[in-house]
Amino acid sequence: MLLPKTHALICVLILLAITATSPAHAVEKLGFTVVEQHKDLQIRRYPAHLLASVIVKGEFAEVGSEAFRPLFRFISGDNQQQQKIAMTAPVLQRPASDGTGDAEPQSAKQWVVSFVMPKTFNRNSLPDPDAKAITVTEEPETLMATIEYRGGWSRERYESYYRQLLGQLEETSYQPCGSPRWARHDPPMMPWFLRKNEILLPVCSG
Repeated sequence: MLLPKTHALICVLILLAITATSPAHAVEKLGFTVVEQHKDLQIRRYPAHLLASVIVKGEFAEVGSEAFRPLFRFISGDNQQQQKIAMTAPVLQRPASDGTGDAEPQSAKQWVVSFVMPKTFNRNSLPDPDAKAITVTEEPETLMATIEYRGGWSRERYESYYRQLLGQLEETSYQPCGSPRWARHDPPMMPWFLRKNEILLPVCSG
């Protein structure tokens, strides 16, 4: 039999999960088309889209919180047009290049954390950020190998699924051609065991 405090905690967690996933709190998602399915791996085609990004130095699981603040201020109106921008999902994180090519997550010390901009904006209509640390880039249409997993945001968990992605990718006709992106779809208030995460790796057909 559950103790009263345990029962209450479970009720709170369930309520948070329902609230975070309800239609009233729905956010725009980065769209894609599934090209191919292989075991747990999907090959997806992502359309061109805009990213607002900051570069943060630190540990894998911690830089997202530091990057969130300037990015959230930007979409909350801290821009030259003082215009609010809707929050979207996922939040993307990738290793920052050291200038010698695409960086790998195992050795990265700096990370690019990005908010996807709503598809109603183009490069000309998107407000210009006030903060110099924020850069806006237009990402081209990209073919991605992706794998989805649920659970916490640890680096160990990420690297385990990244290795799984690479192993399954070897069984296809596609080759990696870029740095992986870590995609977080849920806010920190979501119970860790319900969080949806993905790894997106740019690929080229062999």
